Amino acid sequence: MSLIQNMMLAAIVSLLPARATAGDSEIGDLRQRFLQAEQAISAHRESDYRQLAATLKTYPLYQYLQYQWLKSRLSADDEIRAFLAENGSSRYAGLLKPKWLAYLGEQKRWPDFLRYYQASDESALQCYAGQAYVETGQTPEAFVLARALWLSGKSQPNNCDGLFAAYQASPYFNHDLVWQRFHAALKRDNPALAEYLARFLAADELPRAELWLKLHRQPEAIQTETGWRNQPADAPEMLGHAVERWLERDPGAAARYWDQEKAQQPIAPDRAAFIERQLALALALKHDAQAYPRLSRLETDDESSREWRVRAALNSQDWPNVLTAIARLNSEEKSRDKWRYWQARALAAVGQGEAANRQFVELAKNRSFYGFMAAAKSGQAIDLAHRPLQVAESELQALSNRADFQAANELLVLNRPAEARRQWQFAVAKLEPNLLPVAAKLAQRWRAPALAIATVAKANHWDDVELRFPLEYSREIGQIAQERQLDPAIIYGLIRQESAFDSQADSPAGAKGLMQVMPQTGRQIAADLHDSWGDDDSLFRPELNLKYGAFYFKKLLLQFGGHYALAAAAYNAGANKIKRWLPGSQALPADIWIENIPYKETRGYVASVLMYALIYQQRLQRDSLKLDDLLREVMPG
Repeated sequence: MSLIQNMMLAAIVSLLPARATAGDSEIGDLRQRFLQAEQAISAHRESDYRQLAATLKTYPLYQYLQYQWLKSRLSADDEIRAFLAENGSSRYAGLLKPKWLAYLGEQKRWPDFLRYYQASDESALQCYAGQAYVETGQTPEAFVLARALWLSGKSQPNNCDGLFAAYQASPYFNHDLVWQRFHAALKRDNPALAEYLARFLAADELPRAELWLKLHRQPEAIQTETGWRNQPADAPEMLGHAVERWLERDPGAAARYWDQEKAQQPIAPDRAAFIERQLALALALKHDAQAYPRLSRLETDDESSREWRVRAALNSQDWPNVLTAIARLNSEEKSRDKWRYWQARALAAVGQGEAANRQFVELAKNRSFYGFMAAAKSGQAIDLAHRPLQVAESELQALSNRADFQAANELLVLNRPAEARRQWQFAVAKLEPNLLPVAAKLAQRWRAPALAIATVAKANHWDDVELRFPLEYSREIGQIAQERQLDPAIIYGLIRQESAFDSQADSPAGAKGLMQVMPQTGRQIAADLHDSWGDDDSLFRPELNLKYGAFYFKKLLLQFGGHYALAAAAYNAGANKIKRWLPGSQALPADIWIENIPYKETRGYVASVLMYALIYQQRLQRDSLKLDDLLREVMPG
């Protein structure tokens, strides 16, 4: 290694944050050699890697180093077998094994594959396993896997083609399975797969398949397309499928057509009941006046239909029917803060003020969005009821000495938060339940708030408010709040809900960082602020993410007239959706509007952000942001 490279590595190590082992010269030396070994792996310098690795066997990240070496050398059978044998229960063995199995499958080394294969959720490995069974004469096992993969309705990886070809050529396969997969694909809204499967149908079956595809893509065409009535075996399901698809676009029209046609088709009672429920829920999501009566007529219901029955009555402020709908909840549902709050609101509205106030006073003891609203209704102050976890120093020390936690700590020291999170999750998943609170406090000590929050939730301990609602990034948030003229509590509330202080949070949709800023939004904000834009991963930098997230929220707040609930909803679901969800003709109380947000995620999101903002008001010892500020009446759009 060159002198310059050594100097760069030394500089990196010198800048690493201090933690439990930072003062130990031995661990510091191991850490530098670990970084050098990683460079050797990247540069494919095998001799340097092996020389350095031999000195790192006591280092907490030795297995991680081996994994990095072996995952790009999957032909090294002996080394991989030895690694799996020695570290079988480790996280890195679990990561390496599927990669090696995929390699063995690609190489068609079927006996070796089956020797190490265990049941997997990965379709590609399942297909390799099925092919391995075929090639080794274990056809029953092969075609059990093939049938499940075939009927999943999903498009499968290319390596499944060989298994499917063998399955289709076997006595285990029949033509009806083509139709079963065709219908499974449509149920999964995968018309491309259904269209592909049509090539396996006979010529006289193609019109039937084309009709199914047309009704899937244009469900309203069932009104004018007469061909479905001439398919007696399919007609009931064609009607049901078209109505289910149609209700996503126009539930009112779908409901009217369903009511007109359902008696003319031999639809199974369970299937008819399911469609009735879907129609009623779709109408409720559209705030249609027919929602409450249809929900009330359901012969069988579930939690969702019971709750939307209450919401439909709330949306029209039909307080007697709110009470009737709450009475139809089951006992567990009735005990929840949400429905206790609405019961009290309804009691107050029908003139039972004393009973309502008693319920508000009792509910105000709870640290929840509905408890906080109840406190405001009954004139009480919010009580956070902070009870810190009590953990002995010896317990913290013992846990920090475990190998899995030492590895997580080293990754934190090396400023690799995403890998540290994954290692921490692996370590915590193996813990005895009584040690989860210890782990939460250990993460808090290590200044890893996201890990602490996730772990204390796993422990079902909710009363350590300081642990659950940390004050990280206080300097940056204070400065940004001042620049954007925002209360810092609302920024904290957004961070707590969006990422729970995980600066490396990366959502499936692509949102990144503390405030989960989408890259497209980040690029636009950079242009608005005349900032240079690096790349999407720049949003993982806390200071930039906070700057852009606060800018975007303030923009939404101004767009929605300073209405915090609307701005929070728009931050989650997008401004265009919020415009569509505004009341049609009359203003609505904000609590009713929030309760009737069609998206479950956004409904919970808004309640949580507002609740967290109120908690942070107390944590920051501020009183500038009141519940009335957060819950102004929602005006018609």
